[in-house]
Amino acid sequence: MSAQVPNKYRFPFAKYPAVRIALLFASGIITGYHFDVSLVVSVGLFLLGALLFFSVEFKFSGNLSPVLHRVSIAGYLLLLFMFGIIWQKVHEKSRQPESADILQAYTWEEIEITGTVYNIKPTSTGKYQLDIAVDTTTFGNSLVWVKSFNMRTVLDPEEDSMPTTIKLGSRVDFTVTIYPLEERRNPHQFNYKAYLASHNIFTQAGLKSVQSVRNVESLSWHSLRQWVLDQIEQNFDSASRPLAKALLIGYKNELDREQKIAFSRAGLSHIMAVSGLHVGFIIAPFWILIPWFWTLRYGKQVGLLMLIILLVGYAGLTGFSASVCRASLTGGLITYGKLFHKIRDSINLTAVAAVVLLLVNPHDLFTPGFQLSFFAVYIILLVIPVINGWLPVWVRYRWYGTPVMIVVVSILVQVGLFPLLTYHFGEFSLIGPLANAIVVPWLGIVVPYALFLLPVSALLPMASLLNLPNQWFLNGLQQFINWISQLEWSWIQIHLDSPLIFLIWIAGVFVLASLNIPRMRWKMVVIFLSLLVLESGNKFIKSFSPAKLTVTFFDVGQGDAALVSTPSDKHFLIDAGRWTPAYNSARYIILPHLRAEGIEKLDAIFLSHPHADHIGGITELIHEVPIDTIYNSGYHYSSQLYQNYHKLARQKEIPIKSVTSGQTIPIDPSILVAVYGPAEQPFGSDPNEHSVILEIVYNETEFLFMGDAGKKQEQLLTETFGRLLDTDLLKAGHHGSKTSSSALFLQNASPLHTVVSLAKRNRFRHPHLPAVQNINKYSDYTYFTSLQKALVFSSDGTNIRRIEW
Repeated sequence: MSAQVPNKYRFPFAKYPAVRIALLFASGIITGYHFDVSLVVSVGLFLLGALLFFSVEFKFSGNLSPVLHRVSIAGYLLLLFMFGIIWQKVHEKSRQPESADILQAYTWEEIEITGTVYNIKPTSTGKYQLDIAVDTTTFGNSLVWVKSFNMRTVLDPEEDSMPTTIKLGSRVDFTVTIYPLEERRNPHQFNYKAYLASHNIFTQAGLKSVQSVRNVESLSWHSLRQWVLDQIEQNFDSASRPLAKALLIGYKNELDREQKIAFSRAGLSHIMAVSGLHVGFIIAPFWILIPWFWTLRYGKQVGLLMLIILLVGYAGLTGFSASVCRASLTGGLITYGKLFHKIRDSINLTAVAAVVLLLVNPHDLFTPGFQLSFFAVYIILLVIPVINGWLPVWVRYRWYGTPVMIVVVSILVQVGLFPLLTYHFGEFSLIGPLANAIVVPWLGIVVPYALFLLPVSALLPMASLLNLPNQWFLNGLQQFINWISQLEWSWIQIHLDSPLIFLIWIAGVFVLASLNIPRMRWKMVVIFLSLLVLESGNKFIKSFSPAKLTVTFFDVGQGDAALVSTPSDKHFLIDAGRWTPAYNSARYIILPHLRAEGIEKLDAIFLSHPHADHIGGITELIHEVPIDTIYNSGYHYSSQLYQNYHKLARQKEIPIKSVTSGQTIPIDPSILVAVYGPAEQPFGSDPNEHSVILEIVYNETEFLFMGDAGKKQEQLLTETFGRLLDTDLLKAGHHGSKTSSSALFLQNASPLHTVVSLAKRNRFRHPHLPAVQNINKYSDYTYFTSLQKALVFSSDGTNIRRIEW
């Protein structure tokens, strides 16, 4: 009698308890992060889950019926899920330390600090950022506060350079000015405050003066890291040093912006961030020795001790960054599994690493590094065994079998990480899989060899000659990256507009992973196809929604920039923000927004007038984004910025057209873009009074943009157009200055909404009281970017509503 084959396949959850715990714990963290769940309710449900689980398990353990078994499982699931919510809430409340709250009370005031420098980073303007572990703070030259915290200091604009004696591990006494550290002020803008918080920094300050610098000769991780940096300085030439420091110990501070962009577009950014790849290179020689450890009496225990020393030592060299700690823990657990014959539990051990890291800091779950590293590991663990089984025997067991698998792994990981890469960075490297297949195998030789030579060259100076192959490789690598990143097809800008893409992609990975399990693969295929149908249905339903016009008023400080997205998916800017020698709005605000929204070109840019607070980002935009036409006021200006953008536009063959009152601009047939100013005959010498003024009409809704028009131009508009100025949304002129927003003009415009774009702290003391009083009198709702940050409005052709972001 043949054995009966079960008609159902059940996934062996019992074999992967850590995976189950990690998924439930992470689900709770996500729920607590995105939803306002009461901590009291969470604790109550947690206790209920604990009561259900433990009472059933202990009281009825000898006679557990199917119903009680289900109750026990429900209690267990609820217990883990609610613990995730509670852990996130508790960590969120305790995230900003007391020191940060106290120092915020001294914003824009000077204090004295004493501490240890643990990170030094040159800025693009030749200045420096210093991260300092502060241990003593003096307020007002008398009140001494002995409290440990981390602070990022930046040079005051008047300073020329940093003392050359400051190194990692230096003890310093500084006078600093506390700077405000605010949340991001624009959608899709880099969240600098959250970034610093992820590095345990909650305070930033401007460095005013240096009282003393003391380089203490003591053994510490900082001094050891500085020693490694000094050895790299000796072993590599000036061209390859920045890349060598990034590649060997994750020190990316000396890489310029162009290098980082080139590596990103080549799909090789990860080789400059010490992570699983580097830890794998460090552990690889250890794996070769594992069979030898098995032959010794206490070999496994000795091997485990050596593994811990190896991983902690390398983590210390890299500054104990989150990425290397994460990779070391994961790689260490997997290597432990190999050492103690538990290699088949790699899936489980990886989940253990995730749980440990989330217990330390649940916020890690939302960082790109955490997501990318664990997703990459699970792609390898789940899919590679299937792919390996497909390879013919004559390939698998030949000398080229390993290189072929490296190529396959590189391609699968890059493709598998597609949704995460595009979500976090707005770009996907098409050439990345090929570039990784070419470069990564060589790194497996170069990285361990270069690290080995660092102590050798310190003992034998002539041994640095042995490093020449590494130096040649890095110089060649840089040239190779520059070449492939400039290929037109090497990368694409892409936008994910549906969270279902992530679920579809994960389902696709499980389809591949289950191909060797017939009864499971069809379930995975059904789930995959169901998600595809759900996504298609979602898009079909959205196609019946009314087309919308969206206007985003960026918070660019003391300047203007607004993005208009039309019902027919056209996009144009009205002004381009501000410019300073160290900053422009396009680089840090406008371009990240365009990339995140999947906007690949601008159909027009309107520059209201040639002042730097309105055309500040135009040169960066010309470099980075295809532009159909640039429209301006025709007012000639003598600034270098004005001359540069005209020159660049000519080089890129972008037409520049001057507009005058009475014209209409054909951008989208569903809207009317009418020009109300400037007048054909200019008056006066003030560029503000010659501003481009636009009225955008979408069905019954109207938007009026005033540039920096003053009272003279407002009076001319009132005389020329009268009640035609009536609008639903007004972008007020000249940042709320008393030179604009006259009563008669506002009476004719009678806006429902008024937006004033300005900085909270500005030397003009905008907004002025007379302008604010007039706006409040004739407008129902008034918004200031200085107070409300960026503002987004949407019109369906009948009503305008503000969209929270």
